[in-house]
Amino acid sequence: MQLYVVRPKVDKSKKEPKTLYYGVPVTSGQVDADDLAAEISARCSLTPADVLATISALSDVMQDHLRIGNTVYLKGIGLFSVSASSPGYDTPKEVTPATVKAQRICFKADNIMRSFLEKMKYKFCERAKKKK
Repeated sequence: MQLYVVRPKVDKSKKEPKTLYYGVPVTSGQVDADDLAAEISARCSLTPADVLATISALSDVMQDHLRIGNTVYLKGIGLFSVSASSPGYDTPKEVTPATVKAQRICFKADNIMRSFLEKMKYKFCERAKKKK
């Protein structure tokens, strides 16, 4: 069960600002490649070392494909792509390879991955406020 806290946010889109309250998920921890390798290893015939080697190779191969402009689709996980942009220029000739910069790696979850969202349940979490 995912925990959440309530946070205020001021809506300034109307004539008079109004404070609205939103439920925001609380991160309850983080797993790393070693943790995932141990869990995956328990579900199949690979050793944790085999899984770690596979994750490392997957990262390298994905970078190679993204670098040359391919998207990478992993069934059950989703689609990875690179977004890029440049400053605006007055003429097309001013937009050169040196002006285009990769911005980020984009991820769009596969329907299989997204399907668990409908079943997620939340529980309220009282969190101590930070001292100033």
